[in-house]
Amino acid sequence: MSSNRQDEEGTGEVGAGLRVTAPVVERLDELVGNTPLVKLDRTGDAQGPPIYVKLENLNPSGSIRDRYVAEILERAVAAGTLVAGDTVALAGLDDSAVAAGTIANILGVKTRIFAPEKTRTRLLELIEKQGSAVVWTPEEEGLRGAVDRAAAWSRKRADRMYVDGYRREAVRDAYAGMAAEILRALKGETLGAFITSISTGGTFRHVARELRETRPTLNVGGAILGELELPEFKEHRFNSLERFSVEQAFQWRDQVARKEGLLLSPKGGACVGLAVELQSKIETSEPLVVLNPDSGQRYLGWEDELIESDRVLGAGW
Repeated sequence: MSSNRQDEEGTGEVGAGLRVTAPVVERLDELVGNTPLVKLDRTGDAQGPPIYVKLENLNPSGSIRDRYVAEILERAVAAGTLVAGDTVALAGLDDSAVAAGTIANILGVKTRIFAPEKTRTRLLELIEKQGSAVVWTPEEEGLRGAVDRAAAWSRKRADRMYVDGYRREAVRDAYAGMAAEILRALKGETLGAFITSISTGGTFRHVARELRETRPTLNVGGAILGELELPEFKEHRFNSLERFSVEQAFQWRDQVARKEGLLLSPKGGACVGLAVELQSKIETSEPLVVLNPDSGQRYLGWEDELIESDRVLGAGW
């Protein structure tokens, strides 16, 4: 029997002198955010600054996307522009679609996902299990075409709403909340660096801005996946950027799993790889916090295809 179980009297006493406070909630979306930091004990330089991982995969749908999808939908409900029985539309078979399926079901709202034909179907089964309808759009139009068709479909009736996962205000507020969580979890200890993956640049840009409100010289690391060119990020003297192939990202994922028993996503693995590099590059003994954006289990069995697409196309996501 695991020593991490709460004791039978519900006092929260567990083995090894630890305490666990298990929340009791009325709705699943109350568990969005406040994800834990977990220290890596056997990865990197034991004499260097400690590395902690922010486990965003422990959000209800399994990714960081819960934060701003919930922010968008719950704001719409509060404003009365989204009510039970309505339908929300998104573009792309990605973590945002999974997050929308989760949050929409809680709110009594239906979900319709528009995606180009021959899109990678890694998350398709999960999205369909949630009850979301999938509408295939012409392959030649790409994701831009799926976005346009989802938005056009939503404009036809008042009981439909297009969800833009990059709506600035909602994204900004969601990331401000995450930045505050990180600082609060450190209990007064100064943050040495924050490291995230970069595939579009949104997380890097927003979280760096929030964390630097209190510490302008904070070092922010970005593990670049794909062929992005980010001159505006490279110009900042306290940004540390490093490019990782998808294969390297999976190698770091596997190394952390073997040493720590923690299965990160490949993006989280790449971030750990960069954190290990930064242990010797930046002068600090303060904690380095790495972002793990989604669940490592979602990539099992897809490694070879993602690595091969990275070699051919320059991006495996």
